[in-house]
Amino acid sequence: MKRELAYLAIGDSLTAGVGALPEQSFVHRYARLLETGYGWQVRTENAGISGATTGAVLETVRTNGQVRSAAERSTIITLTAGGNDLIQAAKHYFFDSDTRHLMSALKAYQRNIDSILETIQAIKAGGDPYFVRVLGLYNPLPEFAEAAFWVNKFNEHLRSFHAGDIYVIEVYDQFLGKEDNLLADDRFHPNAEGYRIIAEKVHAAGYPLIPWITDV
Repeated sequence: MKRELAYLAIGDSLTAGVGALPEQSFVHRYARLLETGYGWQVRTENAGISGATTGAVLETVRTNGQVRSAAERSTIITLTAGGNDLIQAAKHYFFDSDTRHLMSALKAYQRNIDSILETIQAIKAGGDPYFVRVLGLYNPLPEFAEAAFWVNKFNEHLRSFHAGDIYVIEVYDQFLGKEDNLLADDRFHPNAEGYRIIAEKVHAAGYPLIPWITDV
C-alpha cells in the first residue's frame, strides 16, 4: 500500500485552476508528479479562491478552520497570491494614471505576504517537517507597458523569503514573450500548457529538507 502525503494548496485563481480543465490545473498536475515520481498517494486539499487578493488569502489562513487544520497535517504547502492585487491596481491606474494605486498595492502585498507566511509558520511550529513553495508572478498584463516593472517589484519582495522551509519558484522568465502560447483566452490566467510548466517548475525544485519524502 502506498504511503500517504498530505498537500495543501492555498491561493488565488491559479490555485483554483482557472483557465484550464480541472485535470490540467497546476495543483492537479503537481500532485500527479509527486505520485508518479515518488510513488506516494497524495491527499490534496485545494483552498484556491478565484479572484482572491493577498488580503483575502491572509483572511483564509487566519480564520478558516478547515484550511488551518489542513495546514497542520500537510507536508507540502503551495501558495499563489499577488496577481489580483496587481490587476486591481492596474485597472485604477488605467483610469487616472496615478502610480499611487500601484505603490499602494505593492505595500499591501508585502504586508500580506509577510503575514500569510508568518501565519503558516505559526500553525506548523513544533510539528513535523514541512515546506512551502511560493509561486512568483509571471506578467498577467503583458500589454501594459509598466507591468513588467511592477511585477519585478512584487517578485523582488518574495525573494527575501527564499530560505529554510520556504522556497520561491520563479516563473516570470518561462512566460516572458510566450504569453500567446501559455495564457488562456482571458489573457490573465495560464492555459493547460502554462499550468504544466508551473507544476514541473515546482516539482523540479526538489525536496531536500525532507529526505524521507522520496523513500518508496
